[in-house]
Amino acid sequence: MDVLADVLATTGFTGALLAQLHSNGSQWGCDLDKGGIAGFHLIADGACWLQTENMAPIQLVSGDVVLLPRGTPHQLLGSPGAETRPYSDIEAENPPGRTGVVDMGGDGPPVRVVCGKFQYATSTDRHPVLSALPEVVHVPGMAADPQLQSVVRFLAAEATNSLPGSRAVATRLTEVLFILTVRNWLERVGDADSGPSWLTALRDPDIGAALSLMHEQPQEDWTVESLARTVAMSRPTFARRFKSTVGASPLAYLSRVRLEQAARQLRDTNDALGIIARNVGYASEYAFSRAFTRELGVPPSRYRRTANVDA
Repeated sequence: MDVLADVLATTGFTGALLAQLHSNGSQWGCDLDKGGIAGFHLIADGACWLQTENMAPIQLVSGDVVLLPRGTPHQLLGSPGAETRPYSDIEAENPPGRTGVVDMGGDGPPVRVVCGKFQYATSTDRHPVLSALPEVVHVPGMAADPQLQSVVRFLAAEATNSLPGSRAVATRLTEVLFILTVRNWLERVGDADSGPSWLTALRDPDIGAALSLMHEQPQEDWTVESLARTVAMSRPTFARRFKSTVGASPLAYLSRVRLEQAARQLRDTNDALGIIARNVGYASEYAFSRAFTRELGVPPSRYRRTANVDA
């Protein structure tokens, strides 16, 4: 099973376009604080700078993609040291309207930045993919793989297209953009730079295979021994390597997989709690309800009612 695809599907992960920033100069800057909402910037034309409280400004040029997985407050600048204003003030003065373009003004080389956000319906506050990424993921356009650059160009074009369905196409492409950017990051990041997580553990063929089994067959009565046996490792070696690469024990990770998949079924189906419990590997509805309530803070039935109201 494709573990990354399963996690994104299980957590209801989707992308959305927000606006496009357009300027014809370098003396502009805006403060962006989306209250912890994960987002991205795609540099469609020109160049600008990105800065956060904890990092020096980095230059972004046409074709670059930047993910902000935790919605870190940041600034986009026409040039380092440019005066900044809250984005909300700029948008109020220059409403995007049907075009979705927020005009920053200026008189100089054109700059166009496509901005978007990511949403999810996960049952926990921390999304399993977003929380495994650094605060800022910058993929330089010139260093990106051809597939990613094709999506970058396609999304940049559709974002300004007035043809029927262009907005829907661009919205779908935001999710493709996210996956390809994460994949590119995984190829470039070193273990020392990322720390243990299930996401970086996908690069380990043996541990990745064990993760795939858990996601594909959460209902199985997995033990550390049986998981180790499926990837042809001894129990002590498997347990030690799993913990060091994933950052959690095999059974703790399995429990999270089961509860996330259960949460998805509670949101998306009308199946009885007993059926969902068996689907994700619990011997009884009681055991499932206890585990769900302990980890998520609410009983499954209440979670289902709340999810349906929010939807």
